[in-house]
Amino acid sequence: MQKDFPVHQLPLVDFLASDQSPAFGPHVPSHRINFYAIVWFLKDGGKHYIDFEEHAVRKNSVYLIGKNQIHSIPATRLPHARTIVFSTTFFDHIEEPYLRQLFFPFHSRGTDIPADMLLPMKHLFELIMLESNTTADRSLLLKYTTILLTYLLRFSKSDFSALATEDNRMLRLFQLLEANYQEHRPASFYARQIGLTPKRVNEILRQKMGTTINGLLNRLLLLEAKRELSHQQYAIKEIAYKLGFSDQSYFARFFKKHTGMAPERFRDQGGSGFGIRAPQ
Repeated sequence: MQKDFPVHQLPLVDFLASDQSPAFGPHVPSHRINFYAIVWFLKDGGKHYIDFEEHAVRKNSVYLIGKNQIHSIPATRLPHARTIVFSTTFFDHIEEPYLRQLFFPFHSRGTDIPADMLLPMKHLFELIMLESNTTADRSLLLKYTTILLTYLLRFSKSDFSALATEDNRMLRLFQLLEANYQEHRPASFYARQIGLTPKRVNEILRQKMGTTINGLLNRLLLLEAKRELSHQQYAIKEIAYKLGFSDQSYFARFFKKHTGMAPERFRDQGGSGFGIRAPQ
């Protein structure tokens, strides 16, 4: 049985950048991070996982990984990548909420950099790395990182990112869901906070993302269930109660419906390599 995932910690700094590897320090194939990461792969080949969801390593694709997510690169030799990592303190100083939402766990697919923007983005990364490795002025690094994230948002084809950018109410909805999904399940709780009816919110979500409030709630619950099962700190019954399920059997039915396997089997197999069926 797989043991608990190690947690990658940042050294006593707020910000690091590298043009060599997606890992700072020894490579551990699967790990949870306690910081935020931007990973720009520079070559094709292999695969990696973000919260158990498989992604191809594609040249000039960029992945944003949020704090507490589980990242896995099941290879002895790491792919060549440009990487930026920063602390929660640095993240909290990014002023634009629509840029911070890029790290929400509702989607983890990569963003491809257009061919005509590869050179400007490379120069921007070089400025970031130069500042990080010399003066490391936080205000300047924040400006550079804000520009980088703004371009990634522009390049993104994610319905989630587009909706959060276009509609401040939906951005607020996503923030509320991430903060409250374990304690509050009724769709009416979230709709009321943003001044809409549940019916209207679901109409917008179906139109833009093909899902509903309950679909997003289930996605977050399933993701946290997988993390907890892989973490191996709590018994399955404790995980069920922690996530707000009234009993273990209800939790087991929910988990099997969306993964095709019982929680016990997922835990025994270590969770690696199993994707999340997105609840609708």
